[in-house]
Amino acid sequence: MVSTTPKNIFCTGSIIMDISVRCPQFPSVGETMYTSFPYELAPGGKGGNQAVAAARLGGNVKILGRLSTDDYGKELEKNLLDSNVDIQYLTKDEKEKSGVAFVWVNESGENQIICSPAVNTKCSFDDYAKVLHNISPGDIVIITLELPGILLEQIIKLVKEKEGFLILDPSGGDYSRLSPDLMSYIDLVKPNEVEAEILTGIKITDISSQENALEILEKYGVSYPLISLGENGVIYKNNGKIIHLAGQRVNALDTTAAGDTFIGAFAAKLSHGFSIDESVQYGNIAASICVQRRGAQSSIPSAKEVDY
Repeated sequence: MVSTTPKNIFCTGSIIMDISVRCPQFPSVGETMYTSFPYELAPGGKGGNQAVAAARLGGNVKILGRLSTDDYGKELEKNLLDSNVDIQYLTKDEKEKSGVAFVWVNESGENQIICSPAVNTKCSFDDYAKVLHNISPGDIVIITLELPGILLEQIIKLVKEKEGFLILDPSGGDYSRLSPDLMSYIDLVKPNEVEAEILTGIKITDISSQENALEILEKYGVSYPLISLGENGVIYKNNGKIIHLAGQRVNALDTTAAGDTFIGAFAAKLSHGFSIDESVQYGNIAASICVQRRGAQSSIPSAKEVDY
């Protein structure tokens, strides 16, 4: 049932400045490659991207974690505010540098990224618990494997204790920490094909292997296992039914932030009371618009663009 009072969305991932450059192809080890394209600075980070996507697409979004007070931090803060993300719960850190990510994008729109999280690694349980202790049942919390050590387990268990809806983007960290027991607390997990293989041991090569991987994720206790398939869309399981939602046929320029846009759009739609199926479809459309543009948060569409 669609709700006029949306649930809150809490994002816990990194907030990072992207330093990106386009290149004809990725350099080999030891190779120096020159490009005619200028480098670009753009706000990014999985938490920042997901928060901006969810907010632009209609969500009531609050971001948690730490933000440096250096020049990059000030720019990252301004961008979040401009996107209507609630930053009141961010801890300001005067000692640490902002996180940065060095992004290469080739002519096919594929990317390779090296990330120095910096201030994001200094987050403590207190940075999150003071807010998450007060969430309401049905509020949505988005987490990633960027969360260090025991902090991941603490947040997951706290959110489920408060009956929140937990979305896991299993990227950016040590996959061995995702034990089957911990996975049983997750409502929706969204690995890509490589991450799905790491989590399940199933190499994703065809529909059969996709379905097998979904079955394993479901056996771990995940309520709605979903695998993103790039240009081929997504495949997921809902109430015992496997659904393959084909990708939108578009001219992809840059896949940076496509997965984050999907998650943010999904969360925004779900927060308004739409169904899992409707929310997945919404995320799929939003991501297809994102890849037609360059950059991270600069490529994330608005609700007006997706609700055409």
